[in-house]
Amino acid sequence: MVALIASADRVSPDVRPRWIVRCLCIGILAVAACTNAVYNRLDTLAGWYLQSLVSLDSDQREELHDWLFETLAWHRRSELNRYAQFLRELSSQLAQPGDLASYERIEARFRGFLDDLAVKTTPEAAQLLLNLSQAQVSELFTNLAAKTRERAEKHADPVEWRRDQGKNLTKQLKRWTGSVSDSQEALIAAAVERLEPTSATWAATQLAWRNAVQQSLTGSGSHAASATTVQQLLEHPEIQWTPEYAQIRKRNRERYLELAASLDASLSGGQRERLRAELLKLAQQLAKIAEERT
Repeated sequence: MVALIASADRVSPDVRPRWIVRCLCIGILAVAACTNAVYNRLDTLAGWYLQSLVSLDSDQREELHDWLFETLAWHRRSELNRYAQFLRELSSQLAQPGDLASYERIEARFRGFLDDLAVKTTPEAAQLLLNLSQAQVSELFTNLAAKTRERAEKHADPVEWRRDQGKNLTKQLKRWTGSVSDSQEALIAAAVERLEPTSATWAATQLAWRNAVQQSLTGSGSHAASATTVQQLLEHPEIQWTPEYAQIRKRNRERYLELAASLDASLSGGQRERLRAELLKLAQQLAKIAEERT
């Protein structure tokens, strides 16, 4: 069910405005599929991704490396045990089926973790962006625009998009519960049919966000004012959402949460025990990583 909760925030195939934060979030609640060595290299992987978007000089690369290294150390020290405790509590809660309200609370906890990471990382991220040259800013936003086009085009066909959503949800359910019944496949298929693709409205939202950030980076305002604006845009990308996009996201979020509650109610005894055991296993892995020293 963790994957379904996360899906409620992934209704569009976006390079989200919090792209720096998202780099650091890779594997946080999916580290069950990772080794400790992979977690220990998340700062390096995030650095590679960022440098694929903009060419940095040696001083900027060193500054980026130091920031990512320190952020990962903070994350291990401050956050991983919180995630582990959350997963233990979730495993206990799932001894019995939950209702829609319980899944809304679970989602709120999940979003809270991402928000905390955003609050921690965006001040430094904003400063890194403000230290880019005009040429680097142009390169960065040209590459971000290209990624937006690629992903929007990839998911432009509503039929293919819904098929991909259904396949992913079925795969995730099987990963956590060990099996998927015919009735559960039917629940997923019915929910997917109700989802609204967001490629077009998302692309428009991304354009508005990119323009706002780029204007802040290249405008004539003071450094302090620009830093405040860029940080706000990184931390609260929803500022640039169009009303249409926001409404579609809201409706899709509700549909994902309804699906999570319906699938929970449909679990067999064996599936429920497998799910609870997988959550505890993941909690143990996170706690073990937290004990390591960077």
